[in-house]
Amino acid sequence: MQSIRFKLGACAAALVMAGAACAAPNYTVEPKVTSLKAVPTKIMVVGNSYSYYNCGVFDYLWGFAADQKVDLQTAQATIAGADLDWHHVESLINPPGKSWSFIFKKDNEGRLFDAVLLQPNSMSPIDPRMVDNFKEWAGKHIQTIRKAGAEPALVMTWARKGKPEMTQPLADSVISVGNANNTLVIPVGLAFAKALEKDPKVNLIMPDMSHPTAAGSYLESAVIYSALLKRPIEKSQYRGGCEKPLDDKTAQFLLDVAWETVKDFYHW
Repeated sequence: MQSIRFKLGACAAALVMAGAACAAPNYTVEPKVTSLKAVPTKIMVVGNSYSYYNCGVFDYLWGFAADQKVDLQTAQATIAGADLDWHHVESLINPPGKSWSFIFKKDNEGRLFDAVLLQPNSMSPIDPRMVDNFKEWAGKHIQTIRKAGAEPALVMTWARKGKPEMTQPLADSVISVGNANNTLVIPVGLAFAKALEKDPKVNLIMPDMSHPTAAGSYLESAVIYSALLKRPIEKSQYRGGCEKPLDDKTAQFLLDVAWETVKDFYHW
């Protein structure tokens, strides 16, 4: 049975030390895995439109790495609306042809990628019609990724705009699947919730109530970067790629939220 406990210790301590109010946590299932075994240098993102909006998560990750003077190569495979079973992960991380050789070089262990991110359909972790499929294919892809010598991670998505009550069930479902497969979960959805708690006016989600704005993609990617590389993004001049760049204040706010979320979630 999945072990569940509430994160009350830090909140209680804050109340005692400062007498301040403490927001209720947005998840109840604690993550078993709190980091990758090694800091990755080549990352594949597998997902859907939540990952490809605003030029794509892979582009933000590359932008952050270039700004921070970190050696990081990134790639992305996304299909609109896709859940995990739409992707043939084995072919994505070990292509049968030769075109990969013009873009990436395999490392000494024969890997094109040392970390592979799985971003499911935004509703599949909580939709009763889809959740079993999500669990099944997350498990299958994680096995495939490990067989190839890479490390897997699951990306937790965010609540629809105006529906903060979605945050906890999404988080708990993805964390539970991550725990069942001894896999890292990246708490993007928790960062969205934290940013909106701190500043309800920050615009992270498009008018369709679902997809990320440029600010949303920036935050999503900053959380992923900090979770995988185990470091904050400091003194960054990178404000985004092909979308209109963010202003300095908003960008720094989102970078701070990303690191705070990651640090708290993994208890670093």
